[in-house]
Amino acid sequence: MKTSFIRTVRFALGVALAIALPSCLQNETTITLNKDGSGTIVEETVLTAEMLAMMTQFAQPGAPDPVAEMFSEEKAKEKAPKLGEGVEFVKSEMVEREGKKGARVEYKFADINKVKVSAGDAMEQLGDQMPEGEQKKDEAVKFSYADGKLKITTPPTDFDDMAMPGGDGAEQTPQMEEMMTNMLKDMRVTMKLVVADGIAETNATHREGDAITLIDVEVGKMIAQKDKLKAISETAKTDKEAAKAEFSKLEGVKVETNDEVTVTVK
Repeated sequence: MKTSFIRTVRFALGVALAIALPSCLQNETTITLNKDGSGTIVEETVLTAEMLAMMTQFAQPGAPDPVAEMFSEEKAKEKAPKLGEGVEFVKSEMVEREGKKGARVEYKFADINKVKVSAGDAMEQLGDQMPEGEQKKDEAVKFSYADGKLKITTPPTDFDDMAMPGGDGAEQTPQMEEMMTNMLKDMRVTMKLVVADGIAETNATHREGDAITLIDVEVGKMIAQKDKLKAISETAKTDKEAAKAEFSKLEGVKVETNDEVTVTVK
């Protein structure tokens, strides 16, 4: 499990506890690379119908739409420089589908070497609700590109936070574990890289055509396998490579197992 993703899940749990809402957030980040090194970053984040209903319930009469506030264009523009030097905001639009509501934001960059994205970026809209002491920036995925060859460096693997319930490794009651599972049951975080001109060769673990999946985790399914998670945590103490391999086999989990991914552009 990547350090950044563990922190993201714990971030979601902290937010849910802080505002008494299920952390029903789904995010997909797609980085598209052109052969000249330029490209786009598209982030689509939606909240489920359950969370939307509760947000409406707690909203003050006459107050602005909380979803529109959360995904405002101003916030999207402020985020651009955090994604890397030279990253520019392009557009933002609200999206609604299957009872979910959120936003799709597009950025552009001239040089992927300056781009830095992380799984936790999806949580920035909830940053004001994060409990004090947990607002720590995730480690980013970094890119190195020249002459049609791309190297993707993912954050180092860290299994120390595998004991998810409670976030500190302490034993929890079945009721607390059930509460956490319900809060995170619909959360999903995905990060993909698409090569516009096509992929000639790559060592990526999860490739489909010209798209590479770096992260795709259905959190509810992952944390439901608590016994396997605990076993993986123990394995990691002596053999991190074996632990990483076992983690990638969990239901609902698709993560890049190579610390460095290489891609040759057509």
